[in-house]
Amino acid sequence: MTYKNPLDTTAPLFTAALAKAPLVAAPAKPAGTFDGVTYYAFQSQPRLTLDINAAPEYVGFAKTFDAKGPHFAAASTLSELTLTGHWEDQLTRLDGHTRGATASDSTLDSSIAKLTVSLTDTADNQFHESDLITLDNFDGLQTFDGSTSTAGLSIDFLHGYTEGPDYTYASQSAFLKSVITGSGKDSVSVSTIAAAELDSVASLAHSRVKAITVDTGAGSDQISAHIQQADVTINAGAGNDYVDLLFTKGVAAHNANLSGSYGHGATITLGEGPDYLSLEPSLVNFDGSSSAAANRSLAANHVTVTDYNANDDHIIFGFAVYDEKAVVTIQDAALAKATSLFAALNTVTQSTTGLVNAAVFHYGQDTYVFRDAGYEGQVDNLDSLIKLVGVHNLDDVASTVSARERYEPGGTLGWG
Repeated sequence: MTYKNPLDTTAPLFTAALAKAPLVAAPAKPAGTFDGVTYYAFQSQPRLTLDINAAPEYVGFAKTFDAKGPHFAAASTLSELTLTGHWEDQLTRLDGHTRGATASDSTLDSSIAKLTVSLTDTADNQFHESDLITLDNFDGLQTFDGSTSTAGLSIDFLHGYTEGPDYTYASQSAFLKSVITGSGKDSVSVSTIAAAELDSVASLAHSRVKAITVDTGAGSDQISAHIQQADVTINAGAGNDYVDLLFTKGVAAHNANLSGSYGHGATITLGEGPDYLSLEPSLVNFDGSSSAAANRSLAANHVTVTDYNANDDHIIFGFAVYDEKAVVTIQDAALAKATSLFAALNTVTQSTTGLVNAAVFHYGQDTYVFRDAGYEGQVDNLDSLIKLVGVHNLDDVASTVSARERYEPGGTLGWG
């Protein structure tokens, strides 16, 4: 295999023999640097492999590169990018722009649908720090596969933020549906808030946001999810994990659900080890106009934890601190006549008054944690609801819930 001088525009960067083997990922070779970014020319190749230890901090990809700089084409062929190497405490900034002359929110700029990262850890990484990788203009990304990485990965799939006080971040890609990492100490952020392109690219006018599945494997991981237009499923795996959920009110446009409530929730498997689940109000789309509407809202907006372990796991509502007096348990007999979850909550809210901010109770064959952050005595869109699959001991669960606001008088800080 031979490579031509990238500044020689009369010859292709890759040989014809390589072009006839599209199933083999071509090892990326730098074509040149322009405005501080080193570009790798992929010509007509669908796949490239980049060794991050041999790459500079700023990396871009172009169909061709010459003395005038990078050149792009609307019909870009690069669909898969693989990063290899080992941990070296470095920062890699990737620009996924492969299409069109100029990247913008009004065009689809990237043809890269799959990003694979396979990085190994090193013996001198005594603090288990992560390789930091930033993404820009990866608006066509569907799948991130870091399953074979043993080094920690720090990477987010966010783009910009929505207006308002909560700084909720939109998705990097309108198509992202799967994020998998390996056995390292990973930090991952995802969003089902609609990417900017869904509102500005005509061909995406009727597109729907995809539900996202996140699997961070073993290792102590930090996972952040901004939830609006579609559900998120998270498997945190073994290790001491932190899962942070932030909910934003849904709208009709691009919503994954075509009918009923525009609310969405999350299904969390925390895995082995002590884990922390924190969340802002999950019932932001609650509709209390009727009992039927309320029950639909509760079904669509709540958070499900499949494997809660009161010996190891903790629930934190926002920035609340632990105070045993802030959480009450509701005995089964008090809810015996409840014919729906909403009816059960109407009874529960009679106890979440004053400095009691949360309640733990059984309904059906599951355990629920309700956070009353809105008007006392009713369920509203400032509240949160978590379902813990199975019948758990109410007192044990209550002892793991932080629900006291920091400005409230009295109480003790810390656990226990």
